[in-house]
Amino acid sequence: MPAEMERPQDPRDLYHACGDDIVAARPVLTGDVYEGVTVIETDGSRREITAMVLDHPCSLRVDGLNLAPRLNVGEVVPVPGAQWNGCFNRMFLPPPFPQATNGVKACAAFFDQGYYVSPEQLQAGTRIVCLAPSGINLFLQRMVKHSTRLTVETSKFQEANESPYEEADLIEEWCLDREEDGVKIPEAMSECMDWLREKLPDGRRRQQLLEGSQTRSTVRRDARAHLKALRRQYQQSGPS
Repeated sequence: MPAEMERPQDPRDLYHACGDDIVAARPVLTGDVYEGVTVIETDGSRREITAMVLDHPCSLRVDGLNLAPRLNVGEVVPVPGAQWNGCFNRMFLPPPFPQATNGVKACAAFFDQGYYVSPEQLQAGTRIVCLAPSGINLFLQRMVKHSTRLTVETSKFQEANESPYEEADLIEEWCLDREEDGVKIPEAMSECMDWLREKLPDGRRRQQLLEGSQTRSTVRRDARAHLKALRRQYQQSGPS
């Protein structure tokens, strides 16, 4: 039976965090929405838009840590409503999306209204939404449908991208934990990536273990143990 386009059972399922619930420790990920992003039109003029990051998680960073110099974003604007069974050139963002208020039924990020921005342009804006994995999967389903007219089950995207989803969650938790020890977010992110990329005695790296459904829990267990050890060191040495 051919795959069918999907929709969220509850719009809240689309979002990892919105507005003030977003923490700076969350790595930039596919589907993040920023308001106040300055873009350059083809005639050279500039304007500010609300923009969604369209790049795939594996294309966002050149070295696993620093964002690529050119990021693809799509403009987010209000639309009449969320028509999940059509309008494949967009990703719908119904409430509780922060800009879908005061009678606005939904907003949408348009794949065919795109711009390239630098990391500095993007992060000069304010991040107002981070999609949950289910939201990113729906986004990817719609983008593939728009580009190829092929319908791919969201479960396939989940299988393909579980590792970057897990990595983003782990980095966020790591940074929040280390923040309590006075470690700034950029330093904590670098520290976490170094730990994930460390070669283990059997030759594997923890980053590789995140790719396996049977080994992810091991990485999380070891991360908790390592963070506890770092906390003990901090408490013994005192704040610098």
